[in-house]
Amino acid sequence: MSDHWEYQFVSFPARTDEQVNATLADWGAHGWEPVHHAVAMDHDGIPTYYSFLFKRRLV
Repeated sequence: MSDHWEYQFVSFPARTDEQVNATLADWGAHGWEPVHHAVAMDHDGIPTYYSFLFKRRLV
């Protein structure tokens, strides 16, 4: 196995938890794993954007 990784940053508007789960499942199905995430919130503490850093092992 290679010790080399490819990284991809993804950011999208926060709509529902189902959208976040679907995004994680979609990226996971393509061999990507999340290594970091952040959530932007409005002044009331409601999530407005999610950002994820994904990695995938290069062959």
